[in-house]
Amino acid sequence: MIKNIIFDLGNVLLDFDPEQYLIDLDYQGKIKEKLKSEIFKTEEWLMLDRGTISQEEAVKIWQQRNPDLKAEIADVMAEWEKILTVKKDSLEILKSLAAKNYNLYILSNFHKKAFNYVTNRYDFFNYFDGRVISADVKMIKPEAEIYDYLLKEFNLEAESTVFIDDSRKNIEAASAKGIRVIHFKNAESLAEELKLYLRE
Repeated sequence: MIKNIIFDLGNVLLDFDPEQYLIDLDYQGKIKEKLKSEIFKTEEWLMLDRGTISQEEAVKIWQQRNPDLKAEIADVMAEWEKILTVKKDSLEILKSLAAKNYNLYILSNFHKKAFNYVTNRYDFFNYFDGRVISADVKMIKPEAEIYDYLLKEFNLEAESTVFIDDSRKNIEAASAKGIRVIHFKNAESLAEELKLYLRE
């Protein structure tokens, strides 16, 4: 029987769309693609998730690597956290689970500065009984250790726990630990898959 439900944040409860963000900042074509690859798809971005580098340090490295884009990189990173907006249909599912007294947790790869921003901005974090944020524990999904840490930290049994994530790699790693999993596509399919699990 499922007692514990664990949510990823990015693209599950919070929208995270760097492509649209760059378009909104009026970047187009090659410059948009270069900014996307030189910021959001770098080793430093993962280091920010892991909490082993500060945003200021990351920006400095990106600017040194791309001297022709110094101003643009500063512009993109100035307030990038604002792209993290609530997925309202997912939030309704979270609220309904909280009302049924399931134990609710967060397991998410997240930068420290961005996490401070979203926790100050949104009150849905009050629904959760605990959380494991990558930058706090210096581990990131899909590394096996972060799932072990989560289960031990909150004394959870893997077989009575379901984990929701939009990344196939992340849910495969959770499944390898015996955790039940749902690959998030949209709120509608999440609601249907949860019904199957919670009917047990």
